[in-house]
Amino acid sequence: MKELLKFSKYLETDFVNSNPTYQSKMDLAISSLVTGDYQKSKNMFDAAIEIDSQFPSAWLGKAFSEIAYVEDEHFNSLTIDEYLSRAMRSTDNIIKYKVAIAGCLAYRHAVIIKKSVLAVEEALRQKKEAEKAKSRAIATAVVGSMFTGKDKSLGSNIVGGALIAGGAAAASQSHLKAKELELLGNSIYTAALSQTHLSTPIIHLCSTLEDKIDDVNLRENFKVVMDSWKDSVIYLFNKQREQLVERLNKFSVSEAKNIQTLLNNPNSIQEVGEFVAFMKIIGLSNHKIFDLLNKLFRETLPKHFDNPEAKSALEEAKKKQQTAYGIIGVLIVLGVGSIYTDFVQREDNQWLPWVLDIGGIIVGAWLSLKARTTEMKDFEKVYAQAISDINSVNITRNDFNLNLIDTESNNSNNNALGN
Repeated sequence: MKELLKFSKYLETDFVNSNPTYQSKMDLAISSLVTGDYQKSKNMFDAAIEIDSQFPSAWLGKAFSEIAYVEDEHFNSLTIDEYLSRAMRSTDNIIKYKVAIAGCLAYRHAVIIKKSVLAVEEALRQKKEAEKAKSRAIATAVVGSMFTGKDKSLGSNIVGGALIAGGAAAASQSHLKAKELELLGNSIYTAALSQTHLSTPIIHLCSTLEDKIDDVNLRENFKVVMDSWKDSVIYLFNKQREQLVERLNKFSVSEAKNIQTLLNNPNSIQEVGEFVAFMKIIGLSNHKIFDLLNKLFRETLPKHFDNPEAKSALEEAKKKQQTAYGIIGVLIVLGVGSIYTDFVQREDNQWLPWVLDIGGIIVGAWLSLKARTTEMKDFEKVYAQAISDINSVNITRNDFNLNLIDTESNNSNNNALGN
């Protein structure tokens, strides 16, 4: 962005004010802006405006300084529309400055998006550390239980009790910290997505302004800024894709009930709809992954079950799978209940609960898999291949079509940039 801010130096030569005091304020404002003293720059542009509020150069400079000076948390409430409207009251052509200002806005969006995603990664890293600490604390409590008992010495019971108490307390604290970090990560991730959404009007505008750039230097710097935004969004895209793939892997299409849910409501997997909407918002609605997800549940899935026989077989498969899960539940209950029988209480027969539990799970899982229809098995292969494709296909800067950015639901606060 610094190179775009340097473009403000042309304000003195493009707009010459007859008042020397005005020009001296502009000179100091621009030099402060270029050297990074944004607050002083803002103050000097304001001082120039007080001298002549009808002259365009100070209003344009104020727009540059406001974008550079404002803190990240207040950036989205920033509006430079008024400054540009004031500047456009003159008959002078300010298109190149509008381009540079639009580029500065795009760069600030890119930086905030990247910062948010990095903050999410740090929160998730700390969450993993908290979960490890929780596991260690639980292990400490388990070890402590080995030292206690009616046949143990007083010293052993004291040591064991201390380990149990300390381990339990540490586990509780680590669990709470992990939950807090998870909530923090989710909120920051949402902020990154929101920032991307808010950035799309200015990015779409930048795509329309690019052809109007005559200055070679400005064009090159403008491209650097746009690439920076794309890189930040690609970084966010990859993180969101990881979450999508994880969700798709957890969603079992081997379950007839899940297939029926998708047939009745293709949007039942929320993450899919969110990902497709995200791609549309950032100008990737012509990408392979977009088409793949859009067709998988809306076209490919219905084709596998587009006749009454297939749907009837699917309903029968659901009943069989429910029976299989019932068998699992019954055998597990019997296994747990057998612990209290005299037969199991004998030292040689303690294997029975485990046999019943494990046997129930194996038999139930086998019956559930066997209940799948031909159509279900075929779709499982397509589904698995789709997940593999989603996970392997990468996007690059060249994949973006900024003219396809969906800005219908966005209201840009900088409408004057597009005039």
